[in-house]
Amino acid sequence: MLMNPSAWAAQKRSWQILKSLNPVAMDLDRIHFIRSRSPESLTRSEDLEALLLELGLNDEGLNEFPAHLHPFCGAGFRIWQYPTQFSKYLAQLTAINVQSYLELGVRHGGSFVATVEILERFHLLDFAIGVDVIPTPSMAHYTKMNPRSAFVCLNTQSNDFNTLIDRLGEIDLVFIDSHHEEAQCRAEFEVVRGSANIVAFHDICNLNCPGIAQVWSEVKATGEYICFEYAEQYSGLGPCMGIGLAVRTERMTS
Repeated sequence: MLMNPSAWAAQKRSWQILKSLNPVAMDLDRIHFIRSRSPESLTRSEDLEALLLELGLNDEGLNEFPAHLHPFCGAGFRIWQYPTQFSKYLAQLTAINVQSYLELGVRHGGSFVATVEILERFHLLDFAIGVDVIPTPSMAHYTKMNPRSAFVCLNTQSNDFNTLIDRLGEIDLVFIDSHHEEAQCRAEFEVVRGSANIVAFHDICNLNCPGIAQVWSEVKATGEYICFEYAEQYSGLGPCMGIGLAVRTERMTS
């Protein structure tokens, strides 16, 4: 069946964007900043926020970051998150005791590695898998450093993704941070919905990604989850980014 003209135009724009995205290698030596911290400090959002700056932020879309963060951009882990949001999200994860992890859309791999390393300061995960449609250089190196981690290069809109989710079975936490379009985000959520105890979404309040906000609203409206939002903004910008965390009620109370 042929796509309608508007859908076909959107698909072509997506392909053009993907062709322009070339992940770069991260400085994985900065893992020692996490491994040298005490677990107690990793439960405090203020300590995590400072740690994220040491790990390094992304320099793509630099206009989204306030000027005082620019010196930390373009090196290290290249984490594409707001430290003020991501730190509080990570602190919450340490309290939930996550057992396994799947991240959809890893870009350079910084958010994935940071999340896995922080969680594993408390206990080893059953598995941690990053998925992206574009090969990511640093993920190959990291999976050698951490045998519980893996990288899978595939399109989440393909049957291969459904097969992967079926093979994994129960997944404790899934972080959806891929193409940031409403239809794809909703489709990814529907595929993992039956397997995931906890689902997180990135860009729930990004003014350039209104579709993600719509999907997040739908998730909250199901009544199946206890939901948290991390949407603190830097003055004069945005709103940008934002993280939504949806924990199945039974998982939160177990």
